[in-house]
Amino acid sequence: MTDPAPLLQAVGVSRTYPGTVEVVAVRHASLELRARDFTLLMGPSGSGKTSFLGMLAGFDPPDEGEVRWRETPFARLARDELLAIRRTGMSVIFQSYGLLPSLTAAENVELPLRIGGTGLDEARTRATAWLERLDLGHRLDHRTFELSGGQQQRVAVARALVVEPEVILADEPIAEVDSENADLILSALWEVVVRDGAVLAATHNPEALRYANRVLLFRDGVIEAEGSPDEVAAQLTTD
Repeated sequence: MTDPAPLLQAVGVSRTYPGTVEVVAVRHASLELRARDFTLLMGPSGSGKTSFLGMLAGFDPPDEGEVRWRETPFARLARDELLAIRRTGMSVIFQSYGLLPSLTAAENVELPLRIGGTGLDEARTRATAWLERLDLGHRLDHRTFELSGGQQQRVAVARALVVEPEVILADEPIAEVDSENADLILSALWEVVVRDGAVLAATHNPEALRYANRVLLFRDGVIEAEGSPDEVAAQLTTD
C-alpha cells in the first residue's frame, strides 16, 4: 500500500536574515509531516527552530527550497486557498502567545471560529469546552493582564485547537507551565494526532519526549539528527 502524502512538507528550505552581518538561520532543511506524527524540534536556543516553524507556517518565504501543503507548494496556492488552510487546516501556537489583550480568555479562543463564520453560541460552547479541558474554566471572563504566563499559554493552546486543525505548529508550547499543566497541554495536542492530524513542536522541555514519535535535532540552522527519541537521545540538549 502506498504511504499517504505528507500533510506538510519542507524541501531544502533555507532562510537568511540580512544585516551588517548576515545570519543564516536555517540551512537546507527538509521535513515530511504525516498523519499521526508527533514530531519535536529540539536543540539549543538560537539554532533556527523558530525560523523553521515560520517558514512552515507560511509567514516567511524561504530563500531557497519550498514548503508544500498536501504536495502543493505554498507559492502555487491562491490567496483564498491559503486563507482556508490558515483558518482550519493549520493552527500555530506562538511562543509569545499572540493573545489580544482587550479580549477575555473565552473571546480569544472564539476568535478564529468567529472569523470563519461560526455562530456566537456554538463558538462560545466550543471555546468553553477547550478552556475547561485545559483547566481554565474559572478564567473564561478574565482578560490577558489578569492571567499568569502559564494561563496565557494554555489559552493560546485552546485557541489553536478549537478549530480542529489537521496540523499544529507549536513554538515552545510548554515553556511557562509546571509538569502537571505541561501534561494537560501535551495530551490535548495528542488529540490532533489521534484524529489523523499531526503536531510539530519546538521545545526545550523533555516532558514532550513521552508523546513524540520523532525528534529533529537542530543546531546552527541545520538538522543534525533525526529519529525516534531513543535514537537521538545521546545528542539531545535542553539548554
